[in-house]
Amino acid sequence: MHMLMSIKNVRKHFGKLEVLKDVNMDIHKGDVVVILGPSGSGKTTFLRCLNFLEQADSGAMDFADMHLDLSHASQKEIATVRKKTAFVFQGYNLFANKTALENVMLGLTTGRGIPKAEAEKTAREALQRVGMLDRADYYPSQLSGGQQQRVGIARAIAVKPDVILFDEPTSALDPELVGEVLKVMRDLAKDGTTMIVVTHEMKFARDVATHVIFMADGVIVEEGSSEDIFQHPKEERTKKFLHRILTHDYEEA
Repeated sequence: MHMLMSIKNVRKHFGKLEVLKDVNMDIHKGDVVVILGPSGSGKTTFLRCLNFLEQADSGAMDFADMHLDLSHASQKEIATVRKKTAFVFQGYNLFANKTALENVMLGLTTGRGIPKAEAEKTAREALQRVGMLDRADYYPSQLSGGQQQRVGIARAIAVKPDVILFDEPTSALDPELVGEVLKVMRDLAKDGTTMIVVTHEMKFARDVATHVIFMADGVIVEEGSSEDIFQHPKEERTKKFLHRILTHDYEEA
């Protein structure tokens, strides 16, 4: 399989607290990598470092024919990485004064200089893929949380990124709205979209992930296929975490 992204020796401190301690990860084209772990394990910080929303203290990344120093990347390198990746946030991050369609178009016209007519066509196609085309002219305040997050995913896929980074995309949603967002993500996975997903949705991780990573206290404790991690975890910390989460897992089977 084609190696898309190779990440080495990522470290990050916030003050005295070391949040990431030498994290390494390889992402292949078409992978759905799911990162699990307790709150405060460094999952979100790691994801944000890949897109330079946070700056790592040290570490390297090979991506898009570039070798990047994560702590000293140039503005040009950062811009290239952001052009080839898309980020789906926990809290949607939509512009309240723009319609669903305008929110999706913005990354194309402003972010990538695509002419308006072409951007609108691409944005409508992206909204269609997430089942939101009929709400193209609605403002975020007129949409449910699940619908807003689907617009967020449409915005991500519209730019045709090499990889989409999802930061707990369902954690801000009411339980009954989680399914519609996970369905869109499952469909993207089926279409071969490369994704790195930080989530607590165990059923999604079990069913969809090609690779599961369990993080705690800033390190990767264990990684493997979803079967390895869910059926045959080796590390005591992984076993304890899964037991605790799966015992409370009220998600529909």
